[in-house]
Amino acid sequence: MNTRLITTFTASVLALALHVSAEQNLNDTRNVLDKWVQTRQLISEEKADWQTEQSILQDSQNLLSNELQRLESALNDLEGSATEAETKRVALSTEKEALEAASTVVTDQIAQLESLMKTIVPQLPAPLVEKIKPLVRRLPDDPQNTKLSLGERVQNIVGILSQTDKFNNTATLTSESREVDNGKIVEVRTLYWGLAAAYYVDASGTYAGIGYPGDAGWEWPRIENAGPEIKRLLDVYEGSEEIQFVAVPAKIK
Repeated sequence: MNTRLITTFTASVLALALHVSAEQNLNDTRNVLDKWVQTRQLISEEKADWQTEQSILQDSQNLLSNELQRLESALNDLEGSATEAETKRVALSTEKEALEAASTVVTDQIAQLESLMKTIVPQLPAPLVEKIKPLVRRLPDDPQNTKLSLGERVQNIVGILSQTDKFNNTATLTSESREVDNGKIVEVRTLYWGLAAAYYVDASGTYAGIGYPGDAGWEWPRIENAGPEIKRLLDVYEGSEEIQFVAVPAKIK
């Protein structure tokens, strides 16, 4: 009797222990699976990031490898002939001295050009001045004391001269406001013939004249009865009139 009870009790305890163990194993398995899924996600994200970084690193490595090969090749060439390297060094030193001497000359000349350019700009046509205004603003107030490099100053002067030469070799038609009788302002078309002269006329052909550079800027004298001819000239230039010979007044100063 006691033996049977003990056996039954033992079996119950064993069954209960197995049940608890099974539940514990199931919970442990779930936890392991959750961690495994999280780990796989993390691995996937890290792998994607690594592939991106690997691509960047590979490109950087290729770039650095090519640069290293170039430097090694240059170094080998120099090491291959000490005499040749010394000859090059002397030649470069001589060239440097020549460039420094030339730079001193250019610095003196560029200062004179910058000062001269400031006196010339007011005598240039308004459309050209408007185009080169950014370059004109960069002309130093004091050529002897400026933070601009020599290269920037030379480039600035070359830019002004280049635009001026281009304007001088073309005809330029523009719309402008012109002061006529007793301070009256009218809208006119103006055709510039390079830097030498210009013709202007209003829409009705009533106000017309010629323009030319003066010491204090461009002068615009009105020419009576010249409106129809000057208007026809500008119409021919714009293409609204057929090509024809047009006689217009001129003035040589």
